[in-house]
Amino acid sequence: MGADPIEDPENDEGLERALQFAMTAYNRASNDMYTSRVVRIISAEKQIVAGVKYIMEVEIARTTCTKPATDIQHCAFHEEPQMAKHTICNFVVLNVPWRNQVELLESKCQ
Repeated sequence: MGADPIEDPENDEGLERALQFAMTAYNRASNDMYTSRVVRIISAEKQIVAGVKYIMEVEIARTTCTKPATDIQHCAFHEEPQMAKHTICNFVVLNVPWRNQVELLESKCQ
């Protein structure tokens, strides 16, 4: 069984949580002094497995907030092109609610 596109990714609560989880992991692993956050969701799919697998392609960019930033949704993006550092990332997050388990299966950025 394949993945189904998420019709309204901006308003999908499960996707939003999966994306927040992926971005927290991304920012934790990145050695950049600034946090990054999502600019836009390019595509998003959901696959029902032993839980829900979210497959996301997103554009992220560097914010003006330095690490550790707690509420990155309120951090402004850098305006200068050399500081903004826009990146396309593919994240795959598995959410198994009955086990209280969320796992980042894949994180690829270019």
